Formats: sequence, structure tokens, C-alpha cells
Amino acid sequence: MLINKIGKIVLDIFYPPTCVSCGHDGAWVCDSCLQKTFLFRHDHCARCGEKKKKDHRCDGSWPFQSITIGGAYAEPILRQLITTFKYRSARCLEDGWIAYLKRLRQERLEPWPWANLSELIVTSIPGDARRMRERGMDHAAKLADVVQNVLVPWASREDLFIRIKKVAPNAMLPADIRRKANVRGAFAVKKQINAPVLLVDDVLTTGATAVEAAKTLLAAGAPAVYLFTIAAGK
Repeated sequence: MLINKIGKIVLDIFYPPTCVSCGHDGAWVCDSCLQKTFLFRHDHCARCGEKKKKDHRCDGSWPFQSITIGGAYAEPILRQLITTFKYRSARCLEDGWIAYLKRLRQERLEPWPWANLSELIVTSIPGDARRMRERGMDHAAKLADVVQNVLVPWASREDLFIRIKKVAPNAMLPADIRRKANVRGAFAVKKQINAPVLLVDDVLTTGATAVEAAKTLLAAGAPAVYLFTIAAGK
């Protein structure tokens, strides 16, 4: 930890922080941009992922206990943060994610769905090994670290998954049954699971990957899977 802090100080000296969204100096994500990002203050439907409304009805069959979404992927600032962190391996944005989650925690209008649990495992959906090597990090695992640290510090943090099948990026496929077929059987877990799991992802679109991951966790013994994603939408 001390070495990491020293490294950040040295980098900030030679490469002064500049907000990735607005370009202002002083921080990699400035407070002004963080405050402008829209937040969802209520959970979405656990069966279909849509916003809950008074007349909400769905016949979805997603296997989640709950779905918690930070904001909308269409929101320019949030999209910029996610894509920069993911595709440019911008580790410098970790402090920005901490600030973002703290704001979400403060402004949320209902208790976390997992608030009354005595135990919880935080995990993430593993990326493709080749793409992680190209990017230099597993961005989803880094997000899971931050989520555990800020939202559920009492929970355990484990990397439960292994990828057992190479798949094409779902983002490159049409948003239909082909995405489900693409990720079917892609995951396995490292051990039997006896506690509820908080599954962390960056963006929820069709839900195909998250649903497949949740089904794998449930088949391995997890009594419930709670989904937390930074953003949702296309």
C-alpha cells in the first residue's frame, strides 16, 4: 500500500492530474463532473432489469435477488469514466470510483438489498484473458475491489470465476438470443459456494453475461446473487 501511494505521488508530479471528462487540472475526475452524473436512487426490477414503476409488470426470468445500478451508460461523463478505465487501463481513476460510490451511498433512498445479511462474497465477472493482457489489468476485478471497500467493507472479496470457453465480445453481437448463446457455458467456479454473492459488473446491457454468471453461481450453491453494476444501457 505504501509503495502504491508513493508511486501515485511520483506520477502526479510528472503527470499532473487532469479530469478525463472536462480537462480541468487537479484531479483525474473533478468534483464538478462527479456531481453532474445522474444517479439511480432505487433498485431496478430483479426479474428484467427495468426501472420499477407503479404499474410495472414483467415476465422476465433473470435469476437475481436484486439489481442495483449506479447510473445510465448514456450519460456522457459516466460513459467517459467507464470507457477510459476499461479500455485505457486508467488505474488513476480508482479514486474517482471511490468518490462516485460514496456519493451513491449518501444519496440512495432505500437500504441496500444485502443490508441485513451476516455474510456476503463480492466477486466480478472475469474478462477474457487475452483482452486483459492487452489492457494490462482486469478492470472488473478492480471495480469489485472498490465496491467491496466502499459499500460492503464487512464482506469478503474473492475471485470465484474461471473462464472455460473463449467467447466473442458480446458488445459486438446483436442484442438478441445470439448473446445468450455466445456466453452459455463460458464460466465455472473454483469451489462450492455457501454464502450469498454480490456480483459486480461495469455495464449492464442485455444482461446475457451477468445472467449466465449468476446461474453458474447458483448452480455452485450460492443461496442468492445480488447484481451491482456501475451503469446500464447501450
